[in-house]
Amino acid sequence: MVVLTMSEQRTRSRWPFNAKYIPNLHFLRQPSFVAVDFETANRGGGVSACQVALVKMKDGQVIDEFSTFIQPPQGYNRFEFTWLHGIGPRQVATAPMWDQIADQIARFVGDLPVYAHNAMFDARVWKDLDDYFGTFSLPQHFFCSYLTARRMLPGLENYKLPTVLHECDPTFSLNHHEAGSDAHACARIVRHLASRDDLHGTLAP
Repeated sequence: MVVLTMSEQRTRSRWPFNAKYIPNLHFLRQPSFVAVDFETANRGGGVSACQVALVKMKDGQVIDEFSTFIQPPQGYNRFEFTWLHGIGPRQVATAPMWDQIADQIARFVGDLPVYAHNAMFDARVWKDLDDYFGTFSLPQHFFCSYLTARRMLPGLENYKLPTVLHECDPTFSLNHHEAGSDAHACARIVRHLASRDDLHGTLAP
């Protein structure tokens, strides 16, 4: 179990709603980071999360990854989005619940910055899960590749994951709404943005 001080617990309980979703230069230039993606079963909030994937990067290379289906608790296990991600009761029947993997995920992330494409969604899911299960795994530094791409790549048709990925790494074959593939795509986007020469003109120090 990850043990936090009361001050740390209070900080995490009010985060991410005071978060800055666009990283400054210090964070974007860090050689190591984690990309994450959640899929949810329904519109009932983050507690209905049914899949999570995390990809750890160092010096532009994938060095570790973690992916699993998640079994939503009773009352949150109605599957409305199977048509979108292909996940239903059969896939999660033997999957762990969030409280069985939260510590492992917290150790996987450590103190690294975490990115998601549309981080407001993924941060909300993560916080909802921690609040429901009484776990404390939410990262301290959570950033959004969607908002960062909007800042750094003006003029794209839109900033959906497939569009930004095509601009940043057109060689990657995306299986959209499969959490592992989406997390890898996010990691490639962040890697590309961090490698640009015009960071000083677009991001705070």
